[in-house]
Amino acid sequence: MNALRMKPKLLSLGYAVPGNSYTQNEIFDALKYPGVFMRLFRLSKIEKRHFWVPLNRITKLSWQEQEEQYIDGAIRLSRQAIESCLDSRGLDDIGCLVFCSCTGFCPGPTVGHHIAKELDLPQDVYHTNIASMGCEGGFPGLKRAYDFTLANRKQAIVIACELSSCSYFPEPDGRPDPENHYELARSNALFADAASCALVGFDSDSRHPHIIDTETYTDTSYINDLGYVWRDGRLRVLLSKRVPGIASELASIVVPNLLKRHQLKAGNIDYWVIHAAGSSVLDNVRDALGLPDSKLSWSREALKRYGNVSSATVGIIGKLLMENIEPLSGETMVMISLGPGMTCGATIMQWP
Repeated sequence: MNALRMKPKLLSLGYAVPGNSYTQNEIFDALKYPGVFMRLFRLSKIEKRHFWVPLNRITKLSWQEQEEQYIDGAIRLSRQAIESCLDSRGLDDIGCLVFCSCTGFCPGPTVGHHIAKELDLPQDVYHTNIASMGCEGGFPGLKRAYDFTLANRKQAIVIACELSSCSYFPEPDGRPDPENHYELARSNALFADAASCALVGFDSDSRHPHIIDTETYTDTSYINDLGYVWRDGRLRVLLSKRVPGIASELASIVVPNLLKRHQLKAGNIDYWVIHAAGSSVLDNVRDALGLPDSKLSWSREALKRYGNVSSATVGIIGKLLMENIEPLSGETMVMISLGPGMTCGATIMQWP
């Protein structure tokens, strides 16, 4: 137990979504795809999504306008997520701010710097900007916060903010691009906008789990299966049909490696937070780890309510889960992130 007390804790989670929300039918109609492509939208198991850029403008922005919207939206939405996470806590104990995002550019000063100014954070706060890590960005962000807190005994906040509506790649009306099995149409059926925030630190509250250990695994033979590429001066999604299978392959390596160090197996874990990249990804990871579908209920709920919000997703799932459980002493939770590289990261937590 003394060793456990030395481990930083996940003190709080919060998230924010833009006010503009749309059903899958509304999004499909706005993109003017042929009717046969509606199947992609239905199979996603998503009911609605939130966009920073209003739906009637998403297809009309220039790259310049996209980036202007991204910077404005990322600052505002991140601030909302932080305020939700802090829940009236003060800022004086914050020693590190980590910002994660892949859906736009703010090369310097970063979005994190703008947030620090708006919140009037202490001037000796350490800043870390984790860019272009894709859906997996929340994992290295949490690891950075953990390492800082462990070394400095001060709190750290991690913000993951993704505005996919600011990286829409235009297609001619009614003529979806067939490249890579219509990857743009498939991505347009999944991605949305949100920000999530985690607070890492120390306290004596038994409701807050200790962060016990992490594990990561990257297989660069899949480097061309997921991410972004530059095309015609814009970001363009790279989304292979192989991603669900690759995700389960990586998860079946990284999770057992992590659990083995603690003499645990997947069946011993009480709660799971699995990145809701899509319904088929969740199905494949579930089967690869031998989990009952009930363990994925909050991942599926987040997907249904908000879609795939890239690196912000695991924070939202974690918040939904932790609002709805009463964990017992010693119970455990595993958080799984997935993203370009391709990379899988896993974090194990335990309640004191």
